[in-house]
Amino acid sequence: MTLPVADIDRWSVQAMRTVFHAASARGQATLEASRQLSSLTVFDTWEGATAEARRHANAVIRQDLDAHGNESLAVAAAAGKAADGIEHVQSALRALRHDAAELQMTIDPMANKVVPSAAFNGPPIAALVAEMQLQPRLDAIVAQASAVDAELASAINLADEDLPIPPGPHDNRPPIQDALCAPLPDEPKQFNALWQRLTPEEKDWLYSRNHDIGNRAGMPWDPTDHLGKDHYNRLHLQELRQQAKADVDRMQHCVDEMLAGHNVDDGALYALQSQLAAARRRLQGYQAVLADLDRSDGLSRYLGYLDDTGHVAVAIGNPDYAKRNGIFVPGTGQDPARLPFSDARAAAMYNAARGADKALGPHDVSITTWMGYDRPMTLSHAAFPDPARTGAGRLEAFESGLRASHIGPPSIDTVIGHSYGSTLVGAAASGGHHLAADNVIAVGSPGMLVDRAGGLSLAPGAHVYAIRAANDIIGVSGVVTEWTLGPDPTAPNFGARSLAADPGPAGLAWLPSIDPHSSYWDQQNIALANMGAVIAAVAPPRILGPQ
Repeated sequence: MTLPVADIDRWSVQAMRTVFHAASARGQATLEASRQLSSLTVFDTWEGATAEARRHANAVIRQDLDAHGNESLAVAAAAGKAADGIEHVQSALRALRHDAAELQMTIDPMANKVVPSAAFNGPPIAALVAEMQLQPRLDAIVAQASAVDAELASAINLADEDLPIPPGPHDNRPPIQDALCAPLPDEPKQFNALWQRLTPEEKDWLYSRNHDIGNRAGMPWDPTDHLGKDHYNRLHLQELRQQAKADVDRMQHCVDEMLAGHNVDDGALYALQSQLAAARRRLQGYQAVLADLDRSDGLSRYLGYLDDTGHVAVAIGNPDYAKRNGIFVPGTGQDPARLPFSDARAAAMYNAARGADKALGPHDVSITTWMGYDRPMTLSHAAFPDPARTGAGRLEAFESGLRASHIGPPSIDTVIGHSYGSTLVGAAASGGHHLAADNVIAVGSPGMLVDRAGGLSLAPGAHVYAIRAANDIIGVSGVVTEWTLGPDPTAPNFGARSLAADPGPAGLAWLPSIDPHSSYWDQQNIALANMGAVIAAVAPPRILGPQ
């Protein structure tokens, strides 16, 4: 039976939170009583049959207390999960209603349909297009609500003892049990410390509750039990890829049916074809990520971030064990479908770093391609700082997570931003954000949102470098973006160390051109050798100035 929206509106998050806290407190109190009983020494000096009977009775009581405590904690976990689900569903429903109102649409709470509101005054085609945009979102919310409803029923049945307590990570270690029943810590070091103490069963259980768990800042990339970022994000990749494939097939079927009919509505067809194109691009992105992970070039790759909104991060080499870590932030138009192109640049920097310092072994260097923000996909959007400022906290958290999960002495971390990626790097190190990097390299930058290199909040003693080819067209567009993104980082008064780059091919009439903007990773370009040296923490071969 489909759950009506009207029932979702009647759900109470606060009521489930109350159940969670009550059950959690009861479980902890019961387990504490069991621990205190086990520590009693009053019977230690007794001997004979009476002493043995007392010890046996004591053990039976402790077993009962442990069982009751774990049952209460299982109820708390179910209630907490249901409360989180209610909160998420109701939040999504509020957002959908807001978007529907903007289009003069509303939601029929009993029929679960998006329909024109009383204030709708547009043509019928406008209502049809709006319905095609909004109804899939409502269907997804209702489907998720049905799953939450099942969790609610499970929590109630567990509390009423109508269902047996399922096997799960009911841990008698109070700090661990508290962590499993409460929201996980956001602070990377705290999360890493918790993750290191969890059992494999508990880690898998957390993934079963949240398939984005591998994106948590501070989770190890590939620990000794192999239950880290790479493992859980690869599981999620397969799920997202299958879902995207199903979406493409469904939309293609709808398009085919529409084209086969009479009196085709061009507006509705265009809207559906646009949605189909977006779904195909998502599927292409997941397939590109999978292909990149399976490259046979002798370099190990780890999936450090993945979600369903176009964010991905893939590392060459395990960052947790690398002495030299690089984070490469691509710029405009670089979505997951183009990951192989950015990964090839990461591989070039990996090899350049090892070439700059022959003492570095294959496991001493790691370069992560980080697409963890909503990159501008057109040049018109890339002239403004909003995408960078919105994504700044993501890069800040990712770098902090890299520090938190690292094994051994701290690595030397270098963040390389290309084009608009350098703007994102600047945003992550300014405006109240702190980027814990030892080096920053702005490559072909339109601006870093600060007036001077000293305005970037980086690790103590950090260096700021900038590279721009003489024929890079960014030098022309920078005249415009200086007003929106900040001054040219290669300008002398900016204060960065300017590294040499080959000029690249000129355009017509010897004017700057597009090709040099992507030439920095060419094997013979001095820019690549300079970036490799900075990543390897050795002197760059050609610094232009200032020193």
